[in-house]
Amino acid sequence: HGDSPHPDIAASYNNIGNVYLSQENYSSALEYHQKSLSIQLQIHGDSPHPDIAGSYNNIGNVYRSQGNYGSALEYHQKSLSIQLQIHGDSPHPDIAASYNNIGNVYLSQENYSSALEYHQKSLSIQLQIHGDSPHPDIAGSYNNIGNVYRSQGNYGSALEYHQKSLSIQLQIHGDSPHPDIA
Repeated sequence: HGDSPHPDIAASYNNIGNVYLSQENYSSALEYHQKSLSIQLQIHGDSPHPDIAGSYNNIGNVYRSQGNYGSALEYHQKSLSIQLQIHGDSPHPDIAASYNNIGNVYLSQENYSSALEYHQKSLSIQLQIHGDSPHPDIAGSYNNIGNVYRSQGNYGSALEYHQKSLSIQLQIHGDSPHPDIA
């Protein structure tokens, strides 16, 4: 593709950044996610695009892993803003994921009220999307809300939400061994 910006190159930078994040090599992860973002911005400009939102999200994940919560929040909020521009009021998994990521940053900061608010927003969207069907994302939201309550020392509510999560995991996986049930 020469010197022209191409989505495939941005995707490759993104994938390499994810590998570095998995290896906890945060400086390299950040470098590759920023390269991916730079290409996405060259391609799409100021237009809201899911790939730009994804790059902001990935950079936010790196910052959160580094414990740089202010920057993590900034990038996750940029991602959310783009998702909301793209999808509006329609319930969408990417919006729910953004709310979840922001909730996780707030939990890491011990800002429990904001963490709870964002995890509940994520859960609300998951329930709109999936209804009563058992789905891993709903179980994940219940688990995250349980984590907030546990961190607050509200063990009754924590237990309630972790049991809801377990119930869904058991519906999905049955008796077969699975790490989400353990």
